[in-house]
Amino acid sequence: MANADQILTLIRSHIDKDENLFLKIALQISAVEAKAGHAVLARSIQDLVNQKKTPRFATLPKPLTQAVSSEFFIPIYESSTLSDLILEPSSLEQIERVIVEFKRRIQLRQHNLDNRKRILLYGPSGTGKTMTASVIASEIGLNLYLVRTEKLFTKFMGETSQNLAQVFDFIANVPAIYLFDEFDTLGTQRGNENEVGEQRRILNTFLQLLDRGAEESIVLAATNNIDAIDKALFRRFDDVIKYQLPTLVEIKKYLKERFCRYKKLSIPKIAKLFADMSFGEIKIVCSEVLKESILYDVEITEESIKKVI
Repeated sequence: MANADQILTLIRSHIDKDENLFLKIALQISAVEAKAGHAVLARSIQDLVNQKKTPRFATLPKPLTQAVSSEFFIPIYESSTLSDLILEPSSLEQIERVIVEFKRRIQLRQHNLDNRKRILLYGPSGTGKTMTASVIASEIGLNLYLVRTEKLFTKFMGETSQNLAQVFDFIANVPAIYLFDEFDTLGTQRGNENEVGEQRRILNTFLQLLDRGAEESIVLAATNNIDAIDKALFRRFDDVIKYQLPTLVEIKKYLKERFCRYKKLSIPKIAKLFADMSFGEIKIVCSEVLKESILYDVEITEESIKKVI
């Protein structure tokens, strides 16, 4: 059943004529109803959304009615766009390529070519890997699900591989964006001193399942520890995207957008305060500074930013 926040957001989006937000909330409600076992209602909501023929939601996932969905997947309800990502131009180009190829995948298949649908994201925590998953999902109009890798592992031999098989069966049948976070827990290098035979079997199973793929889904794997990933995995991914801490130029660009209303702030000066911080950390600081300004009706200054940092 829709919660109070979803109902209020639906009404607000209708009043504001924000169709994208309205459709997004409708799909969230559909996913909740499907998880509750109300498959008919979930499908009815999705059919109504489909009737709008909105390009943003041109391809909709099936309702999550299988029991495996609640155990191994967490839906992520975040909507981000390419403009929200502040990355190196080469990384942005790679992400845009994934989006374009998915949108034109049928045309590619007519020439016996596949779109990029297995992507490895690596870099320090807070540099934009999870947001990238949200951007891709939003741009191509698919739901985003976090794969609960901690739920995949069990103490019983062979059961983890069975869980993986269930997950990839689900991925094949329910078009969506799937994010394997902390992927190094699955993709540890074969032959490590601390590795056991069961871990090697799990990795081999994952490689086989990843090769099988899913035509209408995209699988993203994110890791902070690229050195731990088995080299055989690199050949299985269609693209590898590197993330790193933002440069001073990228920090300035982000701060200009967040503090555009505060003309007295010297962006070049305060940008130096955020050196060696990830975008995740910078976002937290900026949000706290803005909240203090709004709640206590005070000016944002270099000193107030230093205090929050």
